[in-house]
Amino acid sequence: MIRDFNIEWLAARKLILAQEFQTFVTGAGVATGVPVMAEINSSGITGAQINQAGDSIATIISLTDVDITKEIRFRALLSKNSTDADAETATLLYTPLVAGTTVLIAPATALSTAIPALTYGTVANVPTYTDFGKINRNTLSDTVFAISVDLAVSMTNASADEQFIVGLEMSYTPRRTAGPRRNILGGRRLVVTRPLGVQLHTSQEGL
Repeated sequence: MIRDFNIEWLAARKLILAQEFQTFVTGAGVATGVPVMAEINSSGITGAQINQAGDSIATIISLTDVDITKEIRFRALLSKNSTDADAETATLLYTPLVAGTTVLIAPATALSTAIPALTYGTVANVPTYTDFGKINRNTLSDTVFAISVDLAVSMTNASADEQFIVGLEMSYTPRRTAGPRRNILGGRRLVVTRPLGVQLHTSQEGL
């Protein structure tokens, strides 16, 4: 019988767009700083516009197919409507959710490794990823069915309404078979510039 530990899974990735976050009600935010959704550069694409320090958006992410015995990585997808090479930091907080037990509160737990600071390029309105932060392997228990998350971006150098949160990407090792989660290695990471290729990234969990 084939189990997860027999299969060298590729790392799965899930992009959660800002519009999918539960913060927004009829366009207005209900989280800290009451951010609003706004169009980016007349593109028809929108993001959560950062008007003041502390603006954040929140949602719940299911862990149904996530192998929690491996690290779970997160990075923010941002954009900025000016050409200044500003350095800013995206902060992701989370709360593990146990059905029938956990009270919904503002997510408050820091990642095991924080999302690193980002320096924007000098071309405006470009989708820009941060580097990854992560929750360490075996941090979450088997009773956790999902995590609530809160994503914010600093305004250390950028001006009001220059930055947009476009989305949040989660990278994880999938669990797709029955039986114990005994993968020897985490999901294999491909070079992100070759989404249809098979070249492995030089950074691999467990190597």
